[in-house]
Amino acid sequence: MKRVYIRTDGNEIIATGHVMRCLSIAEQLRKAGIEVIFLLADDKMFPILHEKRFRTKILDTKWNDLEKETDILIRYLREQDAEVLLLDSYYITEEYLQNLSKYIRIVYIDDLNKFAYPVHTILHYAPFADVEKYKQFQQIDGRSTRFLIGGQYIPLREEFDLKKRVIKKEVHKVLITTGGTDRLNMAGIILERAQKESIWGKLEFHVVVGPFFQNKEKLYQMKEKYENIILHKNVKKMSELMRDCDIAVSAGGSTLYEICACGTPCICFEIADNQNGASVWEEKGYMMYAGNAYMEKQNCIERCIRSIQTYCESYSLRCECSEKMQELVDGKGAGRIAEYIVDMLEVH
Repeated sequence: MKRVYIRTDGNEIIATGHVMRCLSIAEQLRKAGIEVIFLLADDKMFPILHEKRFRTKILDTKWNDLEKETDILIRYLREQDAEVLLLDSYYITEEYLQNLSKYIRIVYIDDLNKFAYPVHTILHYAPFADVEKYKQFQQIDGRSTRFLIGGQYIPLREEFDLKKRVIKKEVHKVLITTGGTDRLNMAGIILERAQKESIWGKLEFHVVVGPFFQNKEKLYQMKEKYENIILHKNVKKMSELMRDCDIAVSAGGSTLYEICACGTPCICFEIADNQNGASVWEEKGYMMYAGNAYMEKQNCIERCIRSIQTYCESYSLRCECSEKMQELVDGKGAGRIAEYIVDMLEVH
């Protein structure tokens, strides 16, 4: 059986986004008859991968210092006669990639465009990317780099395959999702602030509690006090929750693509450096933008509340945003990536 190796990490600091998008691709590879082995610095994400029945190899290295694992990783990959490595980490360096590329073909998932990556293939699925400008920056003399660029490669789980959204006349349920850690306690503060508005008693607030949430005790205390707060932990079918809610308030990142696929009118904000530029979602008319939470937290909270009110009052705006979102993301990106990797395995 052909194998693909995936090197990624997740923990209470970097959250779970890297692992989750790799899982989406891994599931499609498995459907194609490919065995997938996850390579992790530590065992923080082992329970999630074990539940999904994927093999793992713990390297016992540091997730934020990849250069020190180079020899360990190369030795393991050579012992396994590995052909293709899917790599997803912000802590890569040019030297790390150059050394690995001598022994294996790398497909690197890039969000940051940090430098010209010496790899076989670059996956950059930002839907608003300037393709030619990106390729020009990433081209390396003497290397025929392949590119998978654009929204058609957004790697979502199969549950997010396109189902046409029907927008209800009135808003009753608001989804709040703030990443795997919510270090800024955005979920709790949004709920506290919403209590002061007339919309509070008319709405249910459905909060996704991530696996590394740092303020979950406060949320559980609020849940005991207010009947309209519903907390969701270890959600098995996120698509069902997103489709069940009438609008969403969400931190940036891959979750926004999931929300787009579900057609749920959304308010987005930034909570991390790699989410800078989220304002483009509003500029292009896909969703409302509340600002940068770690730079201007209070202003961001206020804009979240005002945007919830705006969506509640405007059925036509919700319909317009929902339609555009589903036109942008069809939920089939992981399958396209898997098909590309399978083809790589056929070419030695």
